[in-house]
Amino acid sequence: MNLYLDLEQTVIDSWDSGLLVNSTTVKDWLERLAVKEVSVFSFAVWNEQDQQEFWRRLHDPLTRALGVTVKQCPSVKDFMKADTEVTGVRWDDDLTEFIAIRGKVDSFRSWCRLHHNGEHCVLVDDVVAVIEAPTVTVAAIGAVVQPNASCTTIE
Repeated sequence: MNLYLDLEQTVIDSWDSGLLVNSTTVKDWLERLAVKEVSVFSFAVWNEQDQQEFWRRLHDPLTRALGVTVKQCPSVKDFMKADTEVTGVRWDDDLTEFIAIRGKVDSFRSWCRLHHNGEHCVLVDDVVAVIEAPTVTVAAIGAVVQPNASCTTIE
């Protein structure tokens, strides 16, 4: 399983402050699933500059708080490139248009198809609908915070 965490309101309160939220609950959930490494999938990370800021400012506190290795933090630009490769749609570097049209779920679906073809991917996020499908699961943070809540899949 390839597990991705959104940042804002999922494991930090906001990009600007970077204060941890839900960390104990998410850590307990990751331990129950025996997850050792996660990746970030967040629209807060727009470009290479934001990626560098993540590694400099947020990586170590998240790693310590969640007890897992954070192995990658792709940017919206990376999501856009993956989407273009999967769908053929060219976005002309307009990140705002890409986010508005593709949204988190479709961006995640394209990312997983390109980078984890056929492997199961899970995204934990605060604002997406809970979705389940054969290869992609999107779980609302509420399903983690309230473990008896259902988790749904896309495809």
